[in-house]
Amino acid sequence: MSFNIEDYSLLDEYGPEKIINIRNPSIGLNAVLVIDNSVYGIPAGGVRLLPDIELDEVIRLARAMTLKFCSYKMKVGGAKVGIWGDYSNKEQKNILLTAFAKQIETFIKNDFYYPGPDMGTDDDDLLKIFKVIGAPNLAPNKIGLFKLDVPVEELFTGYGVVYCLEVIYNNLEKLTDKKRDTSKKPSVILEGFGKVGTAVGMSLHELGFNLTGLSTIKGAIFDENGLDIELLLNLKKKYGDELVNHYESTDLVKVEKEKLFELSSEYQTDFIIPGARPDAINNKNVEKMDAIAIVPAANIPYEKGIQYKLKEREIIAFPDFIANAGEILAIWVNKVAKNAEEIFEFIKAKISDKTFEIIQGANESGMTSYDFAVKDALGELKKKMKRNKKLLQKLNERY
Repeated sequence: MSFNIEDYSLLDEYGPEKIINIRNPSIGLNAVLVIDNSVYGIPAGGVRLLPDIELDEVIRLARAMTLKFCSYKMKVGGAKVGIWGDYSNKEQKNILLTAFAKQIETFIKNDFYYPGPDMGTDDDDLLKIFKVIGAPNLAPNKIGLFKLDVPVEELFTGYGVVYCLEVIYNNLEKLTDKKRDTSKKPSVILEGFGKVGTAVGMSLHELGFNLTGLSTIKGAIFDENGLDIELLLNLKKKYGDELVNHYESTDLVKVEKEKLFELSSEYQTDFIIPGARPDAINNKNVEKMDAIAIVPAANIPYEKGIQYKLKEREIIAFPDFIANAGEILAIWVNKVAKNAEEIFEFIKAKISDKTFEIIQGANESGMTSYDFAVKDALGELKKKMKRNKKLLQKLNERY
């Protein structure tokens, strides 16, 4: 991990408040905790454990959490953790998480920061962190229900993305003048088939969309007639990411994973769902893409400034922090919901309403949906920052 900031424009009037280097040389722990803001509430954000994280990435991810919480008016601050390490090496991963947990024990117990799962970590890893600090009661409760053998906790983000996509599809006339072939099911290309990607695929199938393209770290597959979601799920259980090398169909096209989005310019594609690492939509592939809209499952999928090139190409760049909020909404309602169905209904209602609000606001203001959503979220944050400033001024006058 590089602890040098490359882009100082990331440090602006909104944050980050704190960038904390967390190290334990005895076992090789190198990590960073970024608190983007705390004025909106206790900072929270996922723990990302990967071998090639950069500080700029963690700062941007923390801001994405701020925008997400502010958009949905959840009284939580934005934060993110990056740990340099190999998530596939279980022994190394466990010792890194143990050391990390001890380093941030007081942060968690004193409501300075609350962790969640992210790339390279899962709910069991977070439970380990809470157990190490002697506070397993702080871990989110598991519901204990399954859908097609998948724990429902793993489905909330992916289903939320598709709820968002459905609202966009039903309101396209307010967002674009692009013509589309309505005689066929809307086609979707999906990057990634991990926890979130699996849920996206399942939800697309349930709601009648046509998943035509899919990638894992082992490659990408495409069939303009549609991929079989049940077969994909079975192959994933058996082969993991290698499923792309075992899937078979009559008109199957196989390409490198980096080329998946480019297939959208060769075959009719309505939606693209980036679901892996940051900057998946970038200057290298934007000119080779063609779709009605991008609806992200991953955080910060757009390279800086790329939204304007997408606008020139008449491709809607929908905000990631609106589309992929399913998991935080589930945590919000989990303690009062009677069952998983109520949680899914809550997520659908919140994301659908917010998506329509963004579409309507963007249409009325003449802004892109992404710019309008950012303005809306930061407007909410500014209110809290003004109140915080007044409190500090009063404190200053008193002392």
